[in-house]
Amino acid sequence: MLPAARVEGTLLCHVGRHRLAFAASDVASIAAPDAACVSARGAFRESASVQRVLVTATGEAVGVDGLEIDAEVLSVLPPSPLVARASGGSLRGFVLTRGVLWPLVHLTGFERYLRGLGGDGEGA
Repeated sequence: MLPAARVEGTLLCHVGRHRLAFAASDVASIAAPDAACVSARGAFRESASVQRVLVTATGEAVGVDGLEIDAEVLSVLPPSPLVARASGGSLRGFVLTRGVLWPLVHLTGFERYLRGLGGDGEGA
């Protein structure tokens, strides 16, 4: 059996009543909302609402309602292949922190997944 993957530093994000985690290494900057970003609420079929925008080094941008930074090194529990495919390949696994299980999502892949959904996820 392979050793569990680890992630050092996460951004714990709130998206409506849902939660998502992103590896801090995926995020180049945190910006104010703008019309070019896509709201993470689209993944949950909720109306777009953005308070903070996570931006990659190559410019992909996903808006979230709120975030906390966690500097701990966490083990990543792998997703099942079915669940990973359903997320467009953006789900890296799950992390357990603060007594709660958080889906760990790859920021670039998640932005592509959200844009592929179309609909209400666009804009601030």
